[in-house]
Amino acid sequence: MAITGLPRLERAAAGSTGDRVRDMLAEAILSGLLPEGAHLNADSLAKQLGTSHIPVREALRSLGADGWIDYRPHLGAYVRARTEHELADLFEARLETECRTMALAAERRTADQLADLDEILSRQATADDPVALARINAEFHIAVAACSQNELMAGFIRTLSMRARFYFSAVAPHRKEQSLRDHRAIVEALRRRDSTEAERIGRAHVTSTRLDVSRSLSRTSLSSPACESVDGRWS
Repeated sequence: MAITGLPRLERAAAGSTGDRVRDMLAEAILSGLLPEGAHLNADSLAKQLGTSHIPVREALRSLGADGWIDYRPHLGAYVRARTEHELADLFEARLETECRTMALAAERRTADQLADLDEILSRQATADDPVALARINAEFHIAVAACSQNELMAGFIRTLSMRARFYFSAVAPHRKEQSLRDHRAIVEALRRRDSTEAERIGRAHVTSTRLDVSRSLSRTSLSSPACESVDGRWS
């Protein structure tokens, strides 16, 4: 089965072919084009992307190292399933690191960074589909972390935000208004350089998001492996 909506690689694009394939497949996983449990076939993916199987295999190894896909003995590679255990770990890490980073962001943000956050909020207000909302949500949290001027913490939160996006798309539509209110309140706290309020709002926001995602995970049994295959076995 071909992946509907997966584009072919542009030969003139910047970056190595392996990196571009990895980024494209990661986006396909995050957007749901490659659903959890999907069985990945390197040769078929290479044909669809218009490239050789070597960069596809490199991309799959990289995605496996980063925890986006699982390898099963004698079967191959599968998109990793969402689980309640990973969700708990993810949001515990966010509470302990991201919210403190919001406090630093309030102390260190620049005027240009505030303008960037305002622009993200404008796009969030007009977005409708779950994929776009989840992408913009991750973009917002990454941008707030950048305001901390701490590259190590911002890099870690980028990783957490991309992983959270994998879960957030399931609840993005019904959380849109609440998320937008929370995000606006966070930006206003940053604007006032109120680090205590930024951290407080951040903790409440992350906690409520985690509860909604957990309910969605239980309701839809997202942790059950899917049976979908992408053109047969990966080898």
